[in-house]
Amino acid sequence: MILDCHVHLPSPGIEGSWEWAPFTKDLPAAVAYLKRCGVERAIANTMRGEKATTPEEMRAGNDDAIQAARDYPGFIVPAFLINGNLGEEALAEVRRCREAGLVWMGELCGYVSGYTYDTETFARAMALASDLNIVVQIHSEGWEEMDRLCAEFPKVTWVLAHIGDSREECHRRCELAAKHKNLCLDLSGHGVQRMGILDYAVKCAGPDRVLFGSDYTINDPAAVIATIKASYLDDEVKEKILGGNAERMLAERGWK
Repeated sequence: MILDCHVHLPSPGIEGSWEWAPFTKDLPAAVAYLKRCGVERAIANTMRGEKATTPEEMRAGNDDAIQAARDYPGFIVPAFLINGNLGEEALAEVRRCREAGLVWMGELCGYVSGYTYDTETFARAMALASDLNIVVQIHSEGWEEMDRLCAEFPKVTWVLAHIGDSREECHRRCELAAKHKNLCLDLSGHGVQRMGILDYAVKCAGPDRVLFGSDYTINDPAAVIATIKASYLDDEVKEKILGGNAERMLAERGWK
């Protein structure tokens, strides 16, 4: 099973994308390219959800992801998003999505929709995610911030998006996973193409806490898949990274 744990789907009526040149025009085109790359399942949120700044947009973005899962059953696993500025409505959305069966929150991108990870609302949302056994995938720029979150919420299973943009960042993120057993590494971004970083991630986090993610529709899933397949890692470890670890995490939380 090849499961991409980090996908942003197009949303109907939302103009613009993070692609550097126009490529993915709609949901069918996004799914078709994922399948062309060999992806067999994708944990996905939506552009509407990432950009949401109002309760209505937040809920609509998550409903887009849920509908995508209905349109592509067995292929799309819907991930939900919150905006930490929305107080009680953000907390209500965590509950609503969990009651709908969703078990994966993220990728949280506070910088996109204008909230930070050091507020009371965000802390309450993470405490709720801990109570409800929800995976939290997060874009965090500073390793110090991620260090704090892992320590403050030790029962949350964190998935740190992006392996790093610099040598120092890649090393610090991998070493954070060695320090915090509740932290998983998502290979999306730029760092995984640097020689030795994939192996170092596995050395630090262990083979059970490294996940294939691409950040599609921003980055190309095929590049990350090729890097994993061409590595000298054992076939069993490759299978875990390419999909087995994410499948296990979903199953442990009752995703059907």
